[in-house]
Amino acid sequence: MGLKDLANEVLAGFDPKTDDPNAGGFEGLSDGEYDVTLEKVEHKVFSSGWEALSFTNEVTVGEAAGRKEFISLGFDESAVPSFVLNKNIKLVGKLASIVGLQLTDDDWEDEETLATAFQDVIGSQYILVVSSSPNKKDPSKPYKNYDFVAYEDEPETTDVTDISDEDLPY
Repeated sequence: MGLKDLANEVLAGFDPKTDDPNAGGFEGLSDGEYDVTLEKVEHKVFSSGWEALSFTNEVTVGEAAGRKEFISLGFDESAVPSFVLNKNIKLVGKLASIVGLQLTDDDWEDEETLATAFQDVIGSQYILVVSSSPNKKDPSKPYKNYDFVAYEDEPETTDVTDISDEDLPY
């Protein structure tokens, strides 16, 4: 598809006078399990002023290889309901555990210190589980739920074959 065709497709139904060019266009991963690499962890401050700890996960294998899932977790007690705050803290703790990171009390100071703590485990691999749940306020935008699963350690196998003295070449 050439640029002209792509432009016609993208601009169909887009009103440059009233529509936001930054709206839409990004679809996260659909529900499922994905082999991912932790590509980036940062403290983000969005234009709205909302602060979050942001994890960028890149799918490494399968049909979705190369796609990214951005997980932004907020910790502002005045802006995030307590059940969401608790879930976000558990998600950070679980991911740290999965990638072998021992978080200290100092790491939990704020989003910046958490982002710094994760820098040494960038490149870690794990399974990202994505699932959706209904959004009663806006059914067209379901909530995304995440879980992290460590790869199973391969059992060490020792290939021991009994060879009789008669089978030895010398």
